[in-house]
Amino acid sequence: MSWDKIGIEDKLLSWHEIMEAEEYVYTVGVAGEEFFNGLKQKKIIGGKCPRCGRIYVPARLYCEECFVKNDFVEVTSRPYIDTYTVIYKDDEGNKLEKPQVIALIRFEGTHGGLLGYVEGEANIGKEVEILEYKIPLIVRVK
Repeated sequence: MSWDKIGIEDKLLSWHEIMEAEEYVYTVGVAGEEFFNGLKQKKIIGGKCPRCGRIYVPARLYCEECFVKNDFVEVTSRPYIDTYTVIYKDDEGNKLEKPQVIALIRFEGTHGGLLGYVEGEANIGKEVEILEYKIPLIVRVK
């Protein structure tokens, strides 16, 4: 399987490959399980380093800076749009009925972020309200 693909301007880049494995089981790991269980309870769960205080979203098991095991914490800080893009075509190149806005949602005072579909007029730095806790999130601009 090769990942080297050359795009052509005004043409969507897509490719289809066959997985070498017939069947596999994907596990999200300890931190992923905490994070996804949090989503079910309408919570954003992060991993907080007991040494440096960094909070990672989504939760990670170990701090990337201190290499110590993180504690799981609920993230309650303000979510905002860090960056976004507008999608006009689907993955087959067909024009969408309505453009779709997808953004990287970050939470103040944390590292990392989550993707989200945006309702309303997206702008960088704008605060959002989480409407649906799933991946990607569904958010509305405040």
